[in-house]
Amino acid sequence: MNQGREYKIAIIGSRDAIFGFKTLGIDAIDVDSEEKAKEEVKRIYDSGSYASIFITENWVDKIKTFLDELPPRALPAIVAVPSQHGSTGAGLRGIRKIVEQAVGSDILGEK
Repeated sequence: MNQGREYKIAIIGSRDAIFGFKTLGIDAIDVDSEEKAKEEVKRIYDSGSYASIFITENWVDKIKTFLDELPPRALPAIVAVPSQHGSTGAGLRGIRKIVEQAVGSDILGEK
C-alpha cells in the first residue's frame, strides 16, 4: 500500500438496498443474479482501487462459497451489511469468524 493513496468504497446489492449510497460517493453496484454479483466482486477485488466492499447480507448468503474462495488480502475488506429487508446474520457470522481466527477461539459465543 502506498501512503497517501486514495481508495474507493463499493457497495453491492439489489437496487433498492444500495440506491441511497451513491449520494455518499460510494460506488453502488446493482446486481440481480449470483453470476453478476460474483463478477462484480471479482472485478472490484482485483482492481486494487478499493479499500472496502460492502455487500448486502442477502447477496453474501447467495455467494458465500465464492467469497470464501477469494485469496486472503488485507484490502479490500469485504463487509456484510443488512439490506432493506433486515439482517440475515451474515455480518455477525463474518465478524465471529474473523475474531475466532485472530484469538483462536469463539469469544463471542455461539447462538
